[in-house]
Amino acid sequence: AHATGRNTTDLARAVAAWRQGGAEGLAVLEDPWDPPAGPFDRARPLLAAAGFPRFTPRRNHLTHPDGSLQLRFGHDMRWYGYESDPGADDWWPRAAPQHDPVAALEALLAGDVVPDPEDTPSYVR
Repeated sequence: AHATGRNTTDLARAVAAWRQGGAEGLAVLEDPWDPPAGPFDRARPLLAAAGFPRFTPRRNHLTHPDGSLQLRFGHDMRWYGYESDPGADDWWPRAAPQHDPVAALEALLAGDVVPDPEDTPSYVR
C-alpha cells in the first residue's frame, strides 16, 4: 500500500473499483466529473418511475436519501453502484456497472457484489 501512496483501506477500495469496472471503474471512484445533459438527467425520473425515492444529484453521483446507496455515472455511460454506512461518506464499489440506472440500483439492492468471491483466485483467498 505504501508504494502506491495509499493506505490499506484506500488500496482495497481501488482494487474493488478496478474489479468493478477496470480503468473506468477506478476513474469513477477517484475522479468526480460534471456529465453533460442527457442520460444523467434522465436517471432520477427513471428511478422515481420505478418506485425509488428521490436521489440527490452531485456531480456524477446520485445518492439515496438515507445516505447508504449511491449510483455513479461513468464516462462510459454506465452506472456504478456504491454502498456506505449512512452518514459515513465511506463509499465502496459494489455492483457490476449497468447502462440502466434502475438495473444498477436493483443489482446493488440484490447484493450482486463485485467481485464475486467465487471468481477470486485461490492464491488471493
